[in-house]
Parts: sequence; C-alpha cells; structure tokens
Amino acid sequence: MNFFYKQTSYIILITVFLSFFSQIALANKVFTEVKQPLTIAINETSFPYHSIDKQGNAIGLMADMWRLWAKKQDVEIEFIVLPWLDTLNEVATGGVDIHGGLSIIESRRKTLQFSNPLFSIYTHLYVSRQLSNVNNLADLKPYSIGVVTGSAHIENLQKNHPEFALKTYDNRHDLYRGALNNELLVFTGLEKLADNFTDYDSLRQRFPAHKVLRYQQGNYGVAVANNNDELLNFIEQGFEKISSEERATIERKWLGLDKQKDSLLVAFSSHYPPYMGVSPAGEPQGLLIDVWRLWSKQVGINVEFVPRDLSEGVDLIREQKADILLAYPNHVNTTKDIAFANPIYFSNAQVFLNNRIKDIEAKPFDSLEQFNQQYKGGVIGIWQDSIFKAQLLAQYPTLNVRYFSSLSAMLNAAERNEISGIAGLVDLINARLVQSNLQTLFYRLETPLLTIKLSPVSHLKNSKLLEIINRGFTELDINSLIKVEDRWLNGNAGEHYYKKLAQKIILSEADKNFLSSHGKINLGVINNLSPIEFIDEKGQFSGINRDITNLISDSTGIEFNYVPFDNWQQLYKALLDNEIDMLGSITPTAEREKLLMFTDSYWQMPWVMVHPQYYGRKTKLEDFYGKQVAIVKGYYLIANLRKKHPLITFKLVDNREQALVALQQERVDGFITTMASATQLLKQENIVTLMISMMEDVSLEKSHFGINKNLPLLKGIINKGLLSITEKEKQAIYDNWFTLAINTGLDKNVVLQVGAQIGVIILLVLGVIVMWNRRLQVEIKHREQLEKIMKHMATHDELTGLANRVLLKDRLSTAIAFHQRQSLKMAVLFIDLDGFKNINDTHGHGVGDELLQQVALRLQGCVRSSDTVVRFGGDEFVLLLTGLNSPNEAAYVAEKVLRLMQKEFELSKINACIGCSIGIAMYPNDGDNDTDLLKIADTMMYKVKAAGKNHYIFN
Repeated sequence: MNFFYKQTSYIILITVFLSFFSQIALANKVFTEVKQPLTIAINETSFPYHSIDKQGNAIGLMADMWRLWAKKQDVEIEFIVLPWLDTLNEVATGGVDIHGGLSIIESRRKTLQFSNPLFSIYTHLYVSRQLSNVNNLADLKPYSIGVVTGSAHIENLQKNHPEFALKTYDNRHDLYRGALNNELLVFTGLEKLADNFTDYDSLRQRFPAHKVLRYQQGNYGVAVANNNDELLNFIEQGFEKISSEERATIERKWLGLDKQKDSLLVAFSSHYPPYMGVSPAGEPQGLLIDVWRLWSKQVGINVEFVPRDLSEGVDLIREQKADILLAYPNHVNTTKDIAFANPIYFSNAQVFLNNRIKDIEAKPFDSLEQFNQQYKGGVIGIWQDSIFKAQLLAQYPTLNVRYFSSLSAMLNAAERNEISGIAGLVDLINARLVQSNLQTLFYRLETPLLTIKLSPVSHLKNSKLLEIINRGFTELDINSLIKVEDRWLNGNAGEHYYKKLAQKIILSEADKNFLSSHGKINLGVINNLSPIEFIDEKGQFSGINRDITNLISDSTGIEFNYVPFDNWQQLYKALLDNEIDMLGSITPTAEREKLLMFTDSYWQMPWVMVHPQYYGRKTKLEDFYGKQVAIVKGYYLIANLRKKHPLITFKLVDNREQALVALQQERVDGFITTMASATQLLKQENIVTLMISMMEDVSLEKSHFGINKNLPLLKGIINKGLLSITEKEKQAIYDNWFTLAINTGLDKNVVLQVGAQIGVIILLVLGVIVMWNRRLQVEIKHREQLEKIMKHMATHDELTGLANRVLLKDRLSTAIAFHQRQSLKMAVLFIDLDGFKNINDTHGHGVGDELLQQVALRLQGCVRSSDTVVRFGGDEFVLLLTGLNSPNEAAYVAEKVLRLMQKEFELSKINACIGCSIGIAMYPNDGDNDTDLLKIADTMMYKVKAAGKNHYIFN
C-alpha cells in the first residue's frame, strides 16, 4: 500500500513539473514573438511622470519604471517623444506600441486599452500668491483655470466642478508662460512643477507650494491600442516582477513620500529655549527642534525651520504659508482653519518664589493659594506671551500679577526683589536660572501644577499631513527621545516627559507590598497546548501565553513560577483548590465568575472548522446540519452549541490530535477549534487534503487570565501589565507563532550516510533525495498559501475584504486607550442595510454577495484611511471613526453613507435600490469600552428601524 502511494505521488509530482516546464516554454514563446525594440510614447512636459532632460533623454518616474521593466523582461525599448495629443493618437492607431503613462479615464477607453492601475494620481491646482483669499476649491469660482488640451484634468474638472471656467493651452510650457504673463492666476498640474521649464524659479515664486490645492483625480496606468491583449499581458507580466521596494524607491525619487512636497516649512518660536530657540549664529536649536529632526529622518520628509513668534506662526498656518507650527498648547482656542496633531510633549508650569519669601512660621510656602492668603503684597511675574496665563488667572483671579515683555526682564526684576516670584514652564525657567546662575535664589511651589500639552499644528485641510505627523511621532524610538531630552533639560530627571513615558507601569504602594509579601506568582499551564502554551523539547514553558507573561513581568516586576498540568480539567481544579494563583486562556462564563476573577481580554481568536477540501468554503455551522463534528472536551461553548444547533452531532475528543485522526478516518465531518489550534495542525504533513473555514456565527474566543478569588490585587496588577503591551508587541507575538515551520521528518544527513554505506543503491538514494526535495517544495508552497489565508481570515471578512469582528474589537480597544490618553473623541456607526434581505432571497446569494461587495466599496469611500470599515456579519457593517473633535463630524459621515446607499447599485443581473439604518455611539460619552459602544450603537440602529428606517440617530 505504501509503495503504491509513493509511486502515485511520484507520478503526480512528475506531471506537475512537466506542466510547469510547459508553462515556461509558453512564456518563452510569447517573449520571442514580442517585437524589439518596443516603442513607448512619452511627452516632454508631463513631469514628474515622463519628460526629457537638456540632452533629450527620457526622465521621470515612468521612464525609470520602464527601464526597470525592460530589464525584468529582457527586451529593448525606445522612447518616442511626442506632443501630448499625438501620444494618444499614435498609440491608438498603432504607430507607437505603448503609451508611457497617463490617467485612466472613461473617454480614453474608446481608443486605448489600459493596464491595471499602477498608483493613484492627484490633480493639483497651482494658485497665485496674489490670491490671498483662496484657501479651497470653492474660492476658485471667479477665476479662469488653465489646463492643457487633451489632459485628464479637463474631464475631471468638468465632471466634478462644472462651475469652473477653463482656459486651454497646447502644452504645459505654454500654460506656464501664460501664468507668468498674468493671463492666469490658477492652473492645473501634476505633483510638481516641471523644473526643466526655463523660468522655473519665477514660476515657483509666483505660485508657491503652500498655495497648491489638491484633490484626487483617479488612477494612473499605461495603455496600448484596443484589442492588443497579448502585448498588454506581456506588459502586466513585467510590472508584476517589479517589487514593492523597487517601486517605492522610484516613487520616493520623483514624488516624495506619500506624494507630499519635497520639504515641509515648519514655523517655530525662538522665545522658548530649551524647547525651541536659535543659536548665536541664528540656527534653529532646542529639544523640540531635535525631536522634529528625528521625525524628519523617520518618515523621510525634509523640514525647513522658520523662526516666528507663536501668534504669527498661527497666522502662517491659517493662511497656508507654512505647513506646520512646530508646537502649540492645544488648550488654547485658535481659529477654525487650523487643526492640532497629537501632543508630542507635555510640560508643567509652576510658580518659583524668591527664597526670602516665607510663611508666618518662617517656612517656605507649599502652595500659591497659601502665598496669596498670607502674603498680601506679593506680586508674581508672568511673561506677557505666556501660553498658560489664562489658566493660572482662572484658578487665582485675585492674584497680583505683573506682566513682562521678556523672560530676561522678569528674571532681572525677581533678582532685584521687585517681585516675589515668577510663573513659567518648569524646564524653561530652570534653564534660564542655571544660565543666569540664579538657581539657588528660588524655590518651587508644589501647587498649582499646570500641565501644558504641546501639539504640532497644521491647516485644517491638511488631514493627510496630520496623519503622517501622528504616525511618524508614534514610530520614534523612545530611547532616542530620552537622549534628546537629557541633552537639553536641567533639573530633576524624574520630571522629564519622555522618561516618564518610558516607565509604562506605575504600581501603587499596595501593589508593591503585595508582590513583595506574596513572592512568585504560580501560573498554571497546560504542557501540550501549542502554540498557546506548552513545554518545549528543552523542558521550558513556551508559547503565546509565555510571551504575554514575559511582557507583563518586564513592566510590572512580577516573577512567575510556571506549574505544568496534563489537561485542562486538572489545571482548572488546581486553581479552585488554591494550588495555583492564576491560569491563562480562559473565557469568562456566568458559572466561572462565581468562582474566579477575570482580567481584561488579552488575545482574541476566531473559531474555525477544519474539514475536507471537497466541501468547499463554509461560513456557518448551519452548513454542517445533519453531520458529525468533533470538539475538544472542556470548551466552554459546547453546551451553547448543542442548544443552538441540535441538528449537529458533536463528538467530544480528548485533544485535537484525536479530532484530526477522526477527521482523516471519516468518522467525523469536521473539527471545530480555534485559529491557534488550526495553525498548529497545519504543521502536520497530512493536512494537505483538508481546508479551514471561519465560522461567522460563533462568537470570538477571548482569552483572559483567571485569578484566584483571594487575590484581588493580583488582578489589578495583571491588568496594568496588559494595558502596557503595545500593538507592535502583539503583532510580533502573532507573527512569531502563526508562521509555519515545516518539520518533514527526514534528515538529509542520515539519508546521505546510508547512501554512502550502501554503494550499490547510491543512485536510487539520490533519486529519493531529489524527489523528496521536490515534494518538500510543493509542501512548503502549499502551507505558505494556507498560512496567508489563515492570517487574513483571522482579521478580515472573506467576501468583502473588510476588517471583521476580530480586528474591530482589537482596533476599538487600542483606539479607546489612545483617545483616553489624548482626550479625543471617536464614533462607532452601526449600519444595517434596509431591503437587502428581499434582494438576497429573491435573486439568490450570488447577487446578494455582489451587492455586499459594492456596499463595502462605497463605505470605504466615505471615510479616511485612518478610520476602519468592518463587516460585522450578514448585512451589518460598522464604521470606527477616530480622532474626532465633535459629533458633527460623525453626523457628516453618516449623511454621506445614507446618500451613497440610496444611489442605485448596478449588479450583474439587476439594478438594486436599498437604504440603511445607522446608530451612532460616541466615545467617551456613551461608553469607555468596546462592548458598551457597540451595544449602544446597535440599540440606536434598531431605534432608527423602528422609526421608519433610512436615517441615523445618536444616543
């Protein structure tokens, strides 16, 4: 039997390889039939995509892409430089083989056949610096807009802004000359002005970068004549060979990161050393200057600093003459045209009193309130441009204050005893006192302590830039920030913001006393539940739970003692009998909560069904009605599954290995388990005939730590440790344990040794090695595909590609923690489609699936890239909107969703009309956890349905 199996396997492998080589031969055939050189039409004024240099050589993003493409395909190419309209006509009529690159618009499909989009392209409107009142597209209505004849800008502007008056020019350089001759105050262009234009510097000065308005135009690709499928396929084949890294390098060279400008103009105040100031030579310097330089290096965008006072800096941002104001207190009311990024630094403001100022007992004062009561004639100096003076005076309206035009003047008055003390930012005053050798003449009051959050500021329209700023600062290495802080700040290092930030956990005295008195925490583990937890071949506790507890130990100082058990029943009993302090990977139930305490959830996994491949994709347990399904004893959901799905026969097994054997012997039709267990099963060679389907109608498996009822402090400490675990650390754990390591069970060295000893059959042994290697490669490829599928299944909906409940819960938890720290709002929109069920029942699931896919696309178009669109299940969707300033922003998105859902859907078989009902929950008003927010949003959605549907409602 084994011999027959091996022979059959060899025949299959040989067939696969013959097929593979035949495909290679076919590819070579196509290659030889492509004429050489291939001609590529480009335009000299389509910079930065394609243009020519002074020597007439093709340059630009697409020129570099085509050269790399030619190298990958091993063919010769020739660039043909033509006027823009001629590039379109020559390719359409076959005079030139390929168009080098252009926007994909419908009118061009009549004569051209396009490739898949290479990237998105934006239309840029260059506005004269004379138009100081122009800040958005609506302001352009009174002006003629210059465009190039035949460009995609014409079609897009006429479609989206028919109110605009357009003035056409034959080519881009003529357009530029018209702008310089004052024929135009606005014109369209690409990401950059063409720097090969003779009067480029004058043009750039007249139409500065900060006046550029941008809106998304569409997709960019290449084209051939219609009905030239063979050439287009050959082109696509070459572009697929260009790696994302190679493409990113070319894009960065010509467009800059994320198509932003080459550099950002950052305004800063020179009056706030050590945070920001200038050197004697006039060079920008300071703590926050250096932090921004770290940011610049991290994201790859150059920054140029311009010194201005804070009020002028705000005006520069409002007028879009600068991109960013380096840092500004985010509690200050500013104009509606600007927006704050997340805080990048926290600083404290306090009052410093002269040493001679004492209370009635000749002791230093503790608080400003005490000073204000006992020292009636005392005066506190405040710099007139102070960013906290309003806060201070609001708390102490009767305080005697004197304003100074500069910090130096204020310090001089304090030294001469003209005032009793000074109020200022701690680090700023400390630096000035040390610089002036006055640090021994003052002492600091404990209260008030005013915390100032310093945030970068940009124009409200630069939402994409704000996202880049926030992302860049979150990715900075904390140790580098601490070094910058140490370099610039004096005084108590414990007051430094970045050092405090690095100290993730602050334990109370009760927490510390508990850990000291209790000693090591006994954590019970199962010795064979890989990858969740297990004892490895070296006898060490390993797995996901070990990685989680290592992070908790690092942040809290807990020492764990791992106690192994053979099965779940023994482990659970040991916790109830007080033999151990805690266990992991347990799900709370009403019965268990009477006996144990539970920490917050730290890991979530979907339930999956392992079943034969020939069943096809399954999504619900209803698909297994009338069948037998294996499940491991002790799972908390067994009773609930039997109650909800009586038509399934659940067979209990001791472990997953038994379930796998039963499945392979066809004693059961499926095996329900967690994604983690399924990953472990993928390491088995005989899993090839099986597949995995995620069960949408089974609630997520949420892992908690179960804690002994007698140890309430331990629960709090563990929760603090869990909160300190970052998403990056969680992702590292996930990548570590959900990457397949193939164990083939065959050692090459052993095979070679046997072959050497048995010289007569050496050729046969070598043949076995070759066949084994080929089989191994097929196996590795198969498992890598399964791994990718599983990782995507864990967090995404298979039909729409949207995030699923797992990813929603994860992002909600992360967002709540972040928004709590940053005092921001966010919204959860629960959306249920109105009329979907009728279409699905009448026209079939295929039409229903197609409609859901189109709904998903429309929803993605309603939100920012930083938001999350989720298919919650069936025809229910959820939008997670982050970083909001008010509920009005959530209402705007809801109205946009309602409008788009009411538009007709063009499906393959029918045109469908639906609507939707939306319930909205706001953080923090409606809840401070994911469960409450989703529950309230769901409840609001049902209220909308009850009230007539097709609307939205807040709580």
